[in-house]
Amino acid sequence: MTKLNHINLAVSDVPQLTRFFQAGFGFRVTEQRGAGKFAVLLGDDGFALILMHDKKVVSNTYPALFHVGFLLPSEDEVKQHHARVVGAGFEAPEPAILERGGARTFGFYCHAPGGVMVEVSAPAA
Repeated sequence: MTKLNHINLAVSDVPQLTRFFQAGFGFRVTEQRGAGKFAVLLGDDGFALILMHDKKVVSNTYPALFHVGFLLPSEDEVKQHHARVVGAGFEAPEPAILERGGARTFGFYCHAPGGVMVEVSAPAA
């Protein structure tokens, strides 16, 4: 099976988005270059998230439905991640049931620093 190794995101604020993924999702920084212009973050599963500064990125740069999604096993874990994100000083709406035409999920979407939308969800109980 082919494994997704990494994703590279062009963002407007590498340091703040780095802090967002560290505080909210446990990513760790393995490399930084260019005084806040480039960072490699590694997740617990070995997935690499690469953030590169692009001054042209604004809040509507990515297509409307583009987002980075995290699927968690339980509603409690969604609540824990929400608390971590908010506790680190970032804004995120309270988790709720998400109805999108398929199976119901429990979670939230938030605008992360740097122009990226993030989804955190779990199967609804």
